[in-house]
Amino acid sequence: IGINYNFAPVVDMAPNKTVGWRSFGHYPDSVIAWSAKFIEASQDLQVMATAKHFPGHGYVVGDTHEKLVFIDGEMREVKNYPPLIDAGVMSIMIAHIAVKNNEKYNTNGMPATTSKKIVTDLLREEMGYQGLIVTDALNMGGVKNVPNANILALEAGCDILLMPLNARQAHAEITKAYQSDLDFKNKVDTAAKRILRAKICLGLI
Repeated sequence: IGINYNFAPVVDMAPNKTVGWRSFGHYPDSVIAWSAKFIEASQDLQVMATAKHFPGHGYVVGDTHEKLVFIDGEMREVKNYPPLIDAGVMSIMIAHIAVKNNEKYNTNGMPATTSKKIVTDLLREEMGYQGLIVTDALNMGGVKNVPNANILALEAGCDILLMPLNARQAHAEITKAYQSDLDFKNKVDTAAKRILRAKICLGLI
């Protein structure tokens, strides 16, 4: 029926019931094993899978649909992702979650979606992820009041902006930055190449 990109599986743990009941269980071994099988089966049928919500929505208090929430200290769910990266997941979604009391990955009160420390330094470079990185929906409470969020997310290293508040305005902002900032242009070009590569891998081109 033409669906080729699925924003699943959820790999969050279950303590936060606003998100956790959507995963394959309460424990990492179950979540990782079943998510890896879901990814394999989905992508074997040319439907790109998405592991979410990086760096982890299961142990936070609150719902990013409504407001910005925080990981306080250790990011315990990050360890769920390396096995899924090894399993070949083609897409990972970044959550609108801030990180505090973490010396290395503190996001200074901003959502992970706009944080180079989380998107590029951690996921892309330290964890070696080469697939597509997509934001969670940009109309959610955890990010919609962040000024210039569209540009910040791309600068952080995201490849795809999901559901910006105003798509026409987002396009205009990106085009303006693309034409005036060489570093930003290079990031957008790299993101576009990743998207084209994914389409080739799925047999769409």
